[in-house]
Amino acid sequence: MTHLQNLEFLNSDVLSYEPRTVEPDIVSKWPPTELSEGYNYEAVQERYVITDNSRILHVYYVQPLQHVTGMLMAYLPAEHIAFQADLFDTHEPPKAAQLPAMRTLHNQVERMNLDVETLAPVHGPPVPWSAFEAAMTSLGSPPR
Repeated sequence: MTHLQNLEFLNSDVLSYEPRTVEPDIVSKWPPTELSEGYNYEAVQERYVITDNSRILHVYYVQPLQHVTGMLMAYLPAEHIAFQADLFDTHEPPKAAQLPAMRTLHNQVERMNLDVETLAPVHGPPVPWSAFEAAMTSLGSPPR
């Protein structure tokens, strides 16, 4: 799953069948089965829902961000868990440089009216949403 802005890059650079001629990479030397079968991926523009009829996963485009365009976050409404990458890391104390991304994440959660209890970052252990808000406050930007 990727944001629509990443689709061209994935098709032309990442998932291309062209061998890497300067320094062959591992995929060029031993291509996985998926390369011959083709990848299945979805391009998300604003929001996307995945379900297996027992659980629902909402995927949202997080904007605006200075860090990167095309950032997605996921939310499990029944579990009240939000998943995100690079917007808030719990493996080290928060830094002022992270504040714009943290504000954007907080605004996205508010705008989508999500009831987040747990924030699960890619980099670090999950934390209560209140710990995320406390981190914003410690950086001088309390949530509104």
